Amino acid sequence: MIGVAIDLGTSGFRAQAINLENGGVISTAITLHHPLPGINVMDHLTFAIEYGLERAHSIVIDAVDKLLKKLRIDLREVERIAVSGNPTQLSLFQGIEIRDLAFAGEKALELRGVKPPNRDAVVIKTGSVGLQNVSAEVDLFVPPSIKHELGADAIAMMVKSGFLEKEVAMVSDYGTNAEIALKVGDAILTGSCAAGPAIEGQHIEKGMLASPGAISDLKFEISGWRNYVLSGEMFSEAGDIVDIGIGKLLERGEMHGKAKGITGTGVIAGIAVGLSKGLIKPPKILTPDRKLHFQDGVYLTEKDLEEAGKALGAFRAGFLTLAEEAGIQFSEIKTMFMAGASGFYVDPIKSRIVGEIPPSAEKIYQVGNTSLALAADIIRDPEYLDYLQSFANELRAQHVMFATSEIFQNAYTLELSYWTEGMSLEDYNKFLNAYGIKQKITAQAKAPEVFKVVPRDISDLGKLGLEVVPDIGTLIEIEVEGCKECRKCVRNCPENAIISVKDGKILISSSLCLGTACRRCVSACPEKILDFSKAKVIQSEAKA
Repeated sequence: MIGVAIDLGTSGFRAQAINLENGGVISTAITLHHPLPGINVMDHLTFAIEYGLERAHSIVIDAVDKLLKKLRIDLREVERIAVSGNPTQLSLFQGIEIRDLAFAGEKALELRGVKPPNRDAVVIKTGSVGLQNVSAEVDLFVPPSIKHELGADAIAMMVKSGFLEKEVAMVSDYGTNAEIALKVGDAILTGSCAAGPAIEGQHIEKGMLASPGAISDLKFEISGWRNYVLSGEMFSEAGDIVDIGIGKLLERGEMHGKAKGITGTGVIAGIAVGLSKGLIKPPKILTPDRKLHFQDGVYLTEKDLEEAGKALGAFRAGFLTLAEEAGIQFSEIKTMFMAGASGFYVDPIKSRIVGEIPPSAEKIYQVGNTSLALAADIIRDPEYLDYLQSFANELRAQHVMFATSEIFQNAYTLELSYWTEGMSLEDYNKFLNAYGIKQKITAQAKAPEVFKVVPRDISDLGKLGLEVVPDIGTLIEIEVEGCKECRKCVRNCPENAIISVKDGKILISSSLCLGTACRRCVSACPEKILDFSKAKVIQSEAKA
């Protein structure tokens, strides 16, 4: 008897097969991309709204079906499946109304005739969502959402981290969507905002998700800065020592030649080192070629710095907003929990330097992928779903919607000024006061105690280990009648997502496509016949 736990992340999916007799993990499989075009929640929502929920749902289900096959188990033995994720990903997976997630405010929804669906915990059958590779009668457990933009992944970071045991503490899931919670006594305030893809290594020129070959950290040694690269088992291993100002190789390490790019934690490490060593003064990189250099030709540019600043700014603005709403000072937050892959692999000291965690934090706990862990807990004990529903009900009364919060909007404006215009923190604090926000960005506290609660992002990979799926293989086919095969669409695609253009059809890799935020292929078509509303999903095998 087997159960399957699935984390439907914004930047990729993760799944684990679990032995229902002893609760042990059998195997783990992860994708390196989300199957829908785009790199954040709004991209996925926009695709579903513009081109149809049914089409978006079919792409997500196709990807999950393929991921299940990568678990290397007999899928006929699967008896139950549990999924976790934010409301957008769970709604796309279930194929239920998503327009309420895209538009803020009751009036906006009324004008569009949108009735928000019930997002409480539910147990349904896999056949109801269209999964093909398991029996249609398998029980499918979906945990509750707190509010329309805060879902099961946010509940997971609270119940799986130890956060609830503290008197005053903050927890955040570090991903493309920033879920944040602040506990003050018995009160828990929550909030969520789109941090941006840079936090997980996307929209970065040499960026990549946390996967084998990703530079994940930098540490100082006497001769220079040591790169750390994720191994095939997802451990951070020592790489080369380099002079990051000019890119000179000073000493080869065990992971020499194995770096393929840099993940979000490596980006944060690079920025923190640049800030502390005077190589960065936002928005400028003060090196001869305006880049920071790492091993194997990987580097950061000033454009990368700007992208990362937008993401980091969202976190700090969120922290300030919840502290203000709770009636405490930012400096009173002494305990921080960091969830998610980025929150696990990032160096907390460097994270504090760039503002990704409160400067007052004295104890920092890195807890890994809590969303997948929550789904696994439901697999092992289905009745746990009832507790999660009760907990969600309690949290709903104290949710802060950042999208309509004047405090958040003002704080984020200041963050953008700091990262993209060079505003000093002294002026930042003056403007906070001018906005009536009784908060202040203070100097770093003493060196914090850091506790790695688990050995890696996903603590137990199972006896069969990890299977990484670089390309889930989901293809979009669009008929382009009258196409002259000039291939301008191919040449203008920044991600090389267009597989082929022939016989009046264009094939696009769904997971590589940047979605509605790009559409350079559409603009480049001289015949103006490339129309994504005609897209259909092509069944294809995942590429291992």
